[in-house]
Amino acid sequence: MSDSVKKYFEMVEDGIIKDNKPPNDYLSWKLKSLMDDENMRKEAYTILTKYDPAVILKAAKILKDN
Repeated sequence: MSDSVKKYFEMVEDGIIKDNKPPNDYLSWKLKSLMDDENMRKEAYTILTKYDPAVILKAAKILKDN
């Protein structure tokens, strides 16, 4: 292994940097990355206030199945 790769893994192990390797489940990784954004959070709350919860859950199921 090269020195830079070793250094990277050492820094991840020490908690200096975060390993951003996406998990096998792309949807959960994508949703997690979107949830970090404050504007997305505000938009999500707007959706929750405008639409029926059953419709929101149906849309989430469609996203999950794709």
